[in-house]
Amino acid sequence: MGGIKFEVLTNRFERAREWNLRARPRRALRDFRKLLEDLERVDRASLDSRALETWVWLTARSWMGLAQAEFALSGDAHAAVTSLDSAVAAAGALAGPEREHVEVVTAGQRGMILLHAGRHKEAIPLFDRVLEVSHHEAHRDLAMTYLNRGVAYSDLGAFDRALADDLAAAWHAEASDNNRLLAFARHNAGFDLSMLGDLPAALAEMTAARRLAPDQDDGIPLLGMAEALYGVGLVAEAEALLEDAIPQLLRSGMRTDRAIAEYFRARCLLQLQRFGETQDLAKRARTHFKSVGYESWAVLARVLQLEAEHVQAKRAETSRAYALRRATHALVAARDGDVAGPVLGQHPGHAARLVATQWLLLAGDLEAARTTLQGLPRGLASAPLTMRIQYYTVQAELSFATGDRPRGLRAVRAGLGLLADHRNRLGSVESVTAAAVHGEDLNYIDVEAAVRTDRSAAMFDALERGRATFAGTGRVTPPDDPEAAALLTEARGLLARARELSAGDAKERERLTRRARRIQDEVRERSWRHAGNAGAVQRPVSARELRRVLLERGDNTDVVANFVVLDGMLRCVRVDAQSVTTIEYGSAEDVTERVRRLGADFAMAANDLIPAPLRAAASSSLERNLKVLDGILLAPLRADGDLYVVAREPLLSVPWTALPSRSGLRTAVNSYVARGRTHARPTGERRLLAAAGPGVTHGTEEAHAVGEQWPGATVLTGDDAVTEQVRTALATHDVVHLATHGQHDADNPLFASIDLADGPLFAHELDGTPLPGSVVILSSCEVGGSTQVLGGEVLGLTSVLLRLGARAVIASVAKLSDELAARVMPRLHAHLRETDDPEAALAAALTDVAEPVPLVCFSSVEGLAAG
Repeated sequence: MGGIKFEVLTNRFERAREWNLRARPRRALRDFRKLLEDLERVDRASLDSRALETWVWLTARSWMGLAQAEFALSGDAHAAVTSLDSAVAAAGALAGPEREHVEVVTAGQRGMILLHAGRHKEAIPLFDRVLEVSHHEAHRDLAMTYLNRGVAYSDLGAFDRALADDLAAAWHAEASDNNRLLAFARHNAGFDLSMLGDLPAALAEMTAARRLAPDQDDGIPLLGMAEALYGVGLVAEAEALLEDAIPQLLRSGMRTDRAIAEYFRARCLLQLQRFGETQDLAKRARTHFKSVGYESWAVLARVLQLEAEHVQAKRAETSRAYALRRATHALVAARDGDVAGPVLGQHPGHAARLVATQWLLLAGDLEAARTTLQGLPRGLASAPLTMRIQYYTVQAELSFATGDRPRGLRAVRAGLGLLADHRNRLGSVESVTAAAVHGEDLNYIDVEAAVRTDRSAAMFDALERGRATFAGTGRVTPPDDPEAAALLTEARGLLARARELSAGDAKERERLTRRARRIQDEVRERSWRHAGNAGAVQRPVSARELRRVLLERGDNTDVVANFVVLDGMLRCVRVDAQSVTTIEYGSAEDVTERVRRLGADFAMAANDLIPAPLRAAASSSLERNLKVLDGILLAPLRADGDLYVVAREPLLSVPWTALPSRSGLRTAVNSYVARGRTHARPTGERRLLAAAGPGVTHGTEEAHAVGEQWPGATVLTGDDAVTEQVRTALATHDVVHLATHGQHDADNPLFASIDLADGPLFAHELDGTPLPGSVVILSSCEVGGSTQVLGGEVLGLTSVLLRLGARAVIASVAKLSDELAARVMPRLHAHLRETDDPEAALAAALTDVAEPVPLVCFSSVEGLAAG
C-alpha cells in the first residue's frame, strides 16, 4: 500500500474523528469500523519503518475514536475500555516517544469514559498525566484534554478550576484553527461563568460559541443557554429552548445530556406551575439517569418529583400520614444522595433534606423538621443560588412555624439579600424583573407569616420587602451596543412599512410584522448579555416610616392603600398618619371581571366607527361599572384626601382617577412604594417637548396647544416627530408630552411602543437611559397597560419609565379617543405649569369633563428618603 493510500486513510480518520467532535457517534462508529477493517487488510510486512509507524498510529487512534463513539451510543464502559486496550496493543509495535504518546492519549480516553460514568475523581489524574507529557504543540489533543478535565471539575462543583481549564482549551483550540473545538471551549466557559454567578458573561460566551459553530445541532448549545436563562429567571424562555434541545440530544445519542435537559425542563415546568408535566418529566429523567449509572442526578430528579408533589399538596387537603410518608421518601433520597455525592455544585443529599423539611412542616412535625434542617451546612454557601434561596425559604418557614419570628425575618432578609446581589449582576430591566421568580416562595412565606400575626404593619412591611428587592433601575448607564440600535432601526422600518400598507395587503403586513418580531427577539437576547451596574438595591419602605412622612404633611386625610391578592383573596393594608389597618375584600374574581368589563366599555365608547346607540349603551355600562367598582374598592378605604394605590394586576389596570369618588382628588398608582420623590416646587424653568405621532386625528393640534402652555417649548409634528428626537428628549427634558398612538404588547411588554413618524419607539430602547426626574404624559390608547410576569413583577412602558427615573407618568389604561385627549391635555399642562404637581394637575384637568377618562398618574408618595 503506497503513501498516497495512507494519505486517503488519514483523511478518512480525520473525517471520522470530526463526527465524534460533532456529536454524531453513529456515523463515527460506522466510519471507524470500516477504517479499521481496511487497516487490518494492509500487508504490514511490506511496509518500511516509517509507513509501519503511520499504520500503527492510525490503527491505535481509530480504536480510540471507536471507543469514544461506542460509549456515547451505549454507555457501555466495558466495551469502550476493550477498544482502548486494542489501541494500546496496536501501539506495542511502536517504540519510544510515539508509543508513549499513544498510551498517554489512551489514558485521556479512559479518563473521558470514567468522567461520563460519573467517576470524576478517578478521571482527573488521567487527564493530569496527559497534560504533563503531551507535546506543547499538540494543540488539538491539549484542547480536548483541558475540556474533559474542565467538565470533571465542573461536575465536582470546582467551577473556578473548570473555567481556567476551559479558557486554556479555548487557547489551544484557536491555535489549532479548529472553530468547533473553540466553540465547545467557549460554551463550557459560559457554563462555568453561569455557575459562578456571572450570567450576562455566561450568555455572551455561549452566544459567541454558537456563532463559531452555527451548524451544531446536537442540543448542547441549547441546553447550556437554557440553564443560564433559568439562572437569570427567564424560565419560560429556558423551557422553550429545552423543549427543542431534548429531541436533538436524543438524535445525537447523548443520553446523559438528554436526561440533564429533561431534569432542567422539569424544573422550569415547576416554576411555570405545570405540576403534572413536572412529575412526569422528572420521573423520565430519573429513569434515564439510572440507565447510565448517574446516581447523583437520579437522586436530584427524585427530589424534584417530591418537590412538585409538595407544592401541590400545600394547595390541597393533605393528610398528616401522607406528608410523613413523603418526608420519609425524601430522607431515603437524602441517604442515597450522600452516597452518590455532589454534581455541578449541587449536593443531592442536601436538596433532599430541604424537601424533607418542607414535608415535615406540612405534616406539623416541627421537631423533626428542625432536626433535619440542622443537618445541613448553614446557608449552603457552596450551593447554586436557587438552592441557597430555597434553604433560607425553608429556614424562614420553620422559624415562623415555631414562633421564632426574629429568626424567620433574618432568614427572609438573608434570602432577599442573595437575590439583590444577583439582581445587581444583571443589566436589563427585563432580567432584573425576571429574577423575582427565584424569590416568589420566600416573599409569599414572609407575607403569609405576617398575615398570621394580625399586625397590619407587619403585612405592609413584608409586602414591600419583596417588592423593593426588584425595584429601581436595571442599570445606570446604557451599554454601547450599535448592533442592537441597528436592529431596532430595522424593526422600526419594517413596522412603519407595514403601517402604510392598505387593507388589501394583509399578507405582506403579516410578513413584515413577523420579520420585525424576529429582530425584536434578537434584541431581547442581546440585552440579557448586558452586565448590571445599578448599585444598591432600594431599601424597602416600612409602615412606620410611611406614617411618619404622612404625619409630617399635616393632612390626616391622605391614604396609602397597599393591595395584594393572596390565595385568590383580595386584601389591602391601609396606611394613614394615625393608623395601619387591614381590609378584607373577599374573592378577587369579581374585581378582575369588573376591570375586564371596564376595558371593553372604554374601547366601545371611544370607537367612532361604532353606531351611536351602541356607543351610548357602552357609556351607560361604563358608568355603572365605575360606580360598582368605586363601591367595592374605594368605599372601605374612606379616602377623602390624597390616595396612593400600591398594587399589581388586575388593579394596575383600574382607571382609579375615573372612579366617581376620586373626582377632583389627587390619586397616584405604583407597583411598590418608591423612594426619592421630592415635593412639588414650581420653578418656571422647566423644559417641555411635545410631539405628535401619525394617525392621531387631533395630534398636531394637541401638541401645539400643549406647547403654548410652556414658554420656550419644543413642538415636533409631522416628519419632525421621529424616535431619535423623542428618545433624546426623554433623557434631557423635565416634561415630555407624546400625542401618539401606541400599544402595550402583553406577550413582550418591553416592546410596548408609541408610534412616531419613522415608526414605533420601543420601551426596550429606553432600557438603561437615566431620566431626570421628569414628568411624562403619554396621550396614547392603552399604552399605560402592564403585564405581570412570572414572579409577580410588572412590565410595560410606564413601569420602565418609572424604573429609569421618571417622577411621574400619566398614561391611559384603556382606550382613549383622540378628541377627548385633545380637550383634556392643554388643561392638564396649564395646571402642571403652575403647580409642578402631576397628580393635582390631572385631577384638576378632569374635574369638569362629562365622560370618564381612563388617564392614571403613575408615581409615588413624596418625601420618602432615597436609598
